[in-house]
Amino acid sequence: MSETIKAQIRAAANRVLNPLGLHLSRRDRAFEMDGLLARVAARQLAVATWIDVGASDGSWSLKAQRYFPAAKFLLFEPLAEREAALSRLHTSRGFHHVAAAAGAKAGSVAFSVDPQLDGSGVAASGEKNARTVPVETIDHAVGQLGLPGPYALKLDTHGYEIPVLEGAAKTLSQASLLVIEAYNFVLTPGSLRFHELCAWLEARGFRCCDVADPMRRPSDGAFWQIDLAFAPSSSPLFQSDGFGK
Repeated sequence: MSETIKAQIRAAANRVLNPLGLHLSRRDRAFEMDGLLARVAARQLAVATWIDVGASDGSWSLKAQRYFPAAKFLLFEPLAEREAALSRLHTSRGFHHVAAAAGAKAGSVAFSVDPQLDGSGVAASGEKNARTVPVETIDHAVGQLGLPGPYALKLDTHGYEIPVLEGAAKTLSQASLLVIEAYNFVLTPGSLRFHELCAWLEARGFRCCDVADPMRRPSDGAFWQIDLAFAPSSSPLFQSDGFGK
């Protein structure tokens, strides 16, 4: 179907919907994760290994693999409920799975388990529905497996970003991209809001270069979270402060 015909259908639908206070508009995929990954791939950014922290069932890594088919993948996910899905990816896709949370040092941590699983994360003190899970550092896992750089890191860690990054100092020195789910609220004691995370990373040589998947809080519509992409401050992206064309 041509874009002209689609536009005519939208216009006709809106003539019906407008009196009801509704409006049909074209979905802007530029602010979806696929759009971000497509832009990164179009820049021919070098990524030999993707490190997916908070990998869930591996669906995010599968999406990234479409844009980086030659890259290796290392997935951190401590939930036993995800073991079967990630084991299948190890067999069929060659993904490496670390059955632990990523952190600043090896050990263990209390991990809050959300009934839907995807909302799980390192627990605040005294939080219910918590279990103890092992912790491994990114640097150790990457070294143990001999995974090559340059690296790209994706974090979906619900306020636990700084300990994860502190355990990845060597890996970050060879990182070409970070994709981090950031928040406008303090999820756990000591966690950083999105602007604080930007400042923390800029002090360590990374600048925000793209965004995806903004989310509002359903209770009041307030800005809740967004995925931020960071590139090294030395990237050609930052050579000019001009808008350009």
